Amino acid sequence: MLKSAASWSILILFGLAGSVRADGTKFWTSQSRSDFMSGKSEGVSILAEDALVLAPEVKMLCDTGEPFIWCMITDGKGTLYAATGHDGHVLRIGAKGDTSIVYDALEPEATALALKEDGSLYVGTSPEGRVYRLKGGAGEAGNFFDPEEKYIWSMLPAPDGGLYVSVGSPGKVYKVNDKGEGRLVLDSQEQHIISLALDREGNLLAGSSGSALLYQVDKSGTVSILYDSPLKDLRAILVDKENNLFAGAFELQSPGDQAKQMMVQQGGQSPAQNQAGEDSSSGEESPRQGRQDFILRPRPGGRGPSANSEIYFFDRDRFVTRIWRETGEAVMSLGLNSDDRALFVSRKEDNNLFAIDRLGEVALLNSFQEIEVTGFLRDSGRTLICTGNPGKIYEIGTHYRHSGTFTAKVLNAGIPSAWGRLEWEGETPANTRVFFQTRSGNTDYPDTTWSPWSQALRGLPEEKISSPARKNLQWKATLESDDVSITPSLAKITVSYLSRNRPPMISPIRLMPQGLYIRKPPLPPDDSDKGQKYPYEVAELMNNKKPGATDNPFQGKKEYQRNLRMVGWNANDANGDELLYNIHYRGIAEKTWRLLALGIDENSYILDTENMADGKYVLKVTAYDSLDNAGERAMFTERISPEFVVDNTPPAVRGLRLDKLNGGKGFEVTFETQDETSNIDRVEYALDSGDWMPIDPEDRITDSREEKYRISLPGISAGEHTVSVQVYDDVFNTVIVRRSVTLP
Repeated sequence: MLKSAASWSILILFGLAGSVRADGTKFWTSQSRSDFMSGKSEGVSILAEDALVLAPEVKMLCDTGEPFIWCMITDGKGTLYAATGHDGHVLRIGAKGDTSIVYDALEPEATALALKEDGSLYVGTSPEGRVYRLKGGAGEAGNFFDPEEKYIWSMLPAPDGGLYVSVGSPGKVYKVNDKGEGRLVLDSQEQHIISLALDREGNLLAGSSGSALLYQVDKSGTVSILYDSPLKDLRAILVDKENNLFAGAFELQSPGDQAKQMMVQQGGQSPAQNQAGEDSSSGEESPRQGRQDFILRPRPGGRGPSANSEIYFFDRDRFVTRIWRETGEAVMSLGLNSDDRALFVSRKEDNNLFAIDRLGEVALLNSFQEIEVTGFLRDSGRTLICTGNPGKIYEIGTHYRHSGTFTAKVLNAGIPSAWGRLEWEGETPANTRVFFQTRSGNTDYPDTTWSPWSQALRGLPEEKISSPARKNLQWKATLESDDVSITPSLAKITVSYLSRNRPPMISPIRLMPQGLYIRKPPLPPDDSDKGQKYPYEVAELMNNKKPGATDNPFQGKKEYQRNLRMVGWNANDANGDELLYNIHYRGIAEKTWRLLALGIDENSYILDTENMADGKYVLKVTAYDSLDNAGERAMFTERISPEFVVDNTPPAVRGLRLDKLNGGKGFEVTFETQDETSNIDRVEYALDSGDWMPIDPEDRITDSREEKYRISLPGISAGEHTVSVQVYDDVFNTVIVRRSVTLP
C-alpha cells in the first residue's frame, strides 16, 4: 500500500540530524612508526617505540681519498686498518682520522683483512687472490698464502691460532697455519664463500654466493647447512653476546644487472683482464661468466639495478625468523650495535641508517650521506661505518645532535579545508624544545605555489594553524637540545581541520520494470546489545559502514510482484559524509510533491503502486549530509527520475465476434483492444482450450494503445467451439475474453 506521511521540511530534519553527530571536524593523527616512516627525517631518529627523538650524530672520521673501502679491522687500541680499492692500498687510520698507507698490493683490490694477537696484519687481495702478511702491522709484506682460487673474500683468526680464509671461485674455506699451509675445511658447491664469522662456541659460520647458504663447520670439522635463503648472496653474519645470529642476504633482480656489479678497476677494466685487455685466466672461466659476476659494487654514478634484501635472526637453537625484507634495495652489510641490534643502511629512497632487533622492531637512527655502505665495525665503544664511491669512514656518536627536523607526509584533505589546531604529546626535559611549522597548497607535492612555512607553533591551546585554507597541508617538527646527553621526544601529533562542505552527488535514477524488485535479505537477530544506545559514530564503526559512497542498488536475486516498482541510484559525497535520503513523488500534471519515505539510509526504494491512480509519475530523491554537518553547513542535492507509468488496469477487448465462413466450415475472429495508459504488448488466442497462439494486428505492428485484429480459422469441424483471447499491455496487465460459436 502507498504510505502516507506529513510533508516535513528538510531543514527541520537537518537540525535534528545535526545534533546527533559532530559538525564535520576531522583529525589527522600521526603516532605510529608507519606514520613517521612515511615522512622525512633530518637529524631525527624514529624509535621502535613509536616516538621521534634527536638522532645520534654521524660525523665523518676521515676521507681516505680512495674510491672504495671494502672492510675495516681494529687493533683494539684506537688504530684502524682499512682495505681499499681500486689501487690495492691498506691504510692505517689513527684515532683522529689521520691516514697512512701501510701496504700497496700488486692486485687492484684489497678485499679482506685480519689481525692476530701478535700484531701480524694479513691482507687478502683480488683478483688472482693472495694473502700477504705484515709482521707488526707494517713494513715489508710476504706472500703468505696463494690458493688456486681467484678471489679472497673474508679472513678470520681461528681460536687455535690459525687463519680462516674464504675464497672463490669455486667457493671454499681454508684454514692456514703460521707457515702459510692451507687445509681445506669447507669445499662447497657454491661459486663463492663471501662471509665468515665465529659463534660463541667456536663454530665457524660461512655465507655463500649462488644459493645464499649459511654453513656451519663445528670444532670437529663436521659441515652442516643452517639455512638456505631464497635469495642469492649471504653477505653478512653477526654473532651477538648471547650467541644469536643476524644474517643479511640480497640478490639483484636479473643476472644481466648482476654482471654489472663486478669489481671494476679504474678506467672500467675488469680485474680478470690484464693491461693488454687479454683474459689473464689462461682459458679458465672468466669472472664475467656464470655466478662469478655477482657482487661487490653498484655502478658508478647511480644506485644500480633493483634488488631484494632480507635480514634473518637465528636464536641459539638456530631457529630462523626473517625479520626484515625490502624489495628494490640491496643491503650488503650489517653491523652490531652495543645493545645487540643489527645495523644496516637502506637506500631505496633516502640513505637511512636503521637498527633492528631480534623481533624485527626497526628504528631509524639517522639519515646518511653516502649511498654505498660497505661495512660496520665496533671499536673502543664507538661504531664506525665505511663506504665506497668514495671511500670514507664515519663514526656514529654516543650523544644526540643539538637539533633535527622531521617533515610529515602531505595530508590530502581532498578539498580545500580550514585548518584548526596542532596538538602534540611527548616530553621536553629541561633545556630542550619542540616547535612546529605548517604550509599548505593545492598540488599533491609541495612546490613554489605552496604557502611558505609558517611561524613557529608550540602547540598551545590558544594557537591556531595560520596556513591558508587549501587542499593539502604539511607539518614540520623541529627538536632542539642545549645538552647533547638529553633529547625531547614526540609521540603523537594531531591536526584538526574542517573541509569546505560540498553537496552530495546523485547519479541518474534508474527504475526496474514494473513488478521486478530485489528483496533485501533480513539481518540476523542479534540480542547481544539489546537495549544499548550508541553515538552515531560508534554505531557506524560497529556496522563497518563506508560513509560517503553507495553500492549498486540492484545487486541480488530478482523477484516479481505486479504492483511493485523498484527505484535505485548511486550517490557519493566529496567530504565522505554519511548520506540519508528523502523520497517524494508527483504526477506529471501535478505540482505538489508527496512524501514516500523520510530519512532512509539505503540507495533504493520499493514503491507499492496498488492504490495509485493510473498515469505518469516522477520521483524525487533528496540526498543530504546533515548527520555530519550541523546547521548551515549541511547541504543537500535533489534528482528527478525519468517518467514512469503506473498502470494497474488491464487492457480492454471490444467487439469480439466469431463469424462463420464457407457455409459454416470455419469462422473469422475479429476484435479490438484498448488500454488507457500503456501500449498493447502482446495478443494471443486459443481454440477450444488449446495452446495459446500469437496474433498480429491488422497493420502487423504492435505499437499503440489501440489495435485491431482479424484472424480466419477455416476447416473447423461441426459443433460448438470456443475462442479465448488474451491481451497483455507493456506493464504485464492481462485480460482474457472468451466467445463461443456452433458450426453446423
